[in-house]
Amino acid sequence: MTDRQNMRELARKAKQRMIAGYYGKGEQRGRRRTLEDKVMHDKIVAIVEQDGTVTDVIARLVDGDAYAAADEVERQRLVLNAAATYRRVKEEIAKKGRIAAEV
Repeated sequence: MTDRQNMRELARKAKQRMIAGYYGKGEQRGRRRTLEDKVMHDKIVAIVEQDGTVTDVIARLVDGDAYAAADEVERQRLVLNAAATYRRVKEEIAKKGRIAAEV
């Protein structure tokens, strides 16, 4: 099989995947919540509904044992994931009207 035939075959398969809806499926259907997501969501709701200003949100969301045992790259990943989840859930809560939209 020549390079040109191989490229055409790859393009044909990619087109079939696009037509079948394999790309972007997660965005179209939304996310399923796992148990871990539900626990994180509940923690964030509790933090948001708390009176006063909370300054250690990420520290409250990141598992302390996992953070202590992780190397530097893993720690960054834990913090960034917690921050992204916090932002996403806070925006969801704001859309539902439970808090002011000052996200």
